[in-house]
Amino acid sequence: MSTDSLLSKKPIDPRDRLIFALDVPTLAEARAWVDRLGDVVTFYKIGLEFCMSGEYFTLLAELKARGKKVFADLKFSDVPATVKGAMANLVRHGADFCTLHGTSGVYRAVVPVKGSLRLLAVTVLTSVDENEVREMGWSGAVEDLVLQRARVAIESGIDGLIASGQEATRLRRELGDQPILITPGIRAESEKGSDDQKRTMTVEQAFRAGADYIVVGRPIRNAPDPKAAAEGMQQEIARVFGA
Repeated sequence: MSTDSLLSKKPIDPRDRLIFALDVPTLAEARAWVDRLGDVVTFYKIGLEFCMSGEYFTLLAELKARGKKVFADLKFSDVPATVKGAMANLVRHGADFCTLHGTSGVYRAVVPVKGSLRLLAVTVLTSVDENEVREMGWSGAVEDLVLQRARVAIESGIDGLIASGQEATRLRRELGDQPILITPGIRAESEKGSDDQKRTMTVEQAFRAGADYIVVGRPIRNAPDPKAAAEGMQQEIARVFGA
């Protein structure tokens, strides 16, 4: 199977395929980033760091009011009834995507209350390598654990998966075109291995491996000109998809 055949065929606006990780501690900083990036970024991920600011739903509402899409990266993990209740509350706030860790029991509990929210199962965090997987009690390869967890999630009604680009190709081949695949850990070729993200890919590599969306944080946030860096990625995405 060629890499071109793995390119997402879903009807997604190419500019929505780039999700910026709004990993900042305060509402003021979050607003400044949204203003700085302007119309270059249409989709934002807000996660645990910002959740602890106490302004999570204020920012979520402001992003939606500005026409942005929101990925609530909260990685819910608890007993099924608790996760179901949390998800039912989140649905009222209009997020587009949300992550959770779970088992089939958790997944089946939350699917009936998700409404239009797309649920994404975390397989194995991109910061985890084979040594850390062994610490969890898994003796096989990381990609085998990713596939096992992915199958359980999709068979339980979850919409998509968070997975390294290095596992995306196998997930596409094994699970088909329907699951949403979101790939974090995007780095320029020169940046690979430079931080805590161990299973990384470039923008083009991730999409040609089968990703529908990519999550990008530090390569934009740490760039001398973040807006130009984001626009460069948007142009690369447009080129990959022929837009």
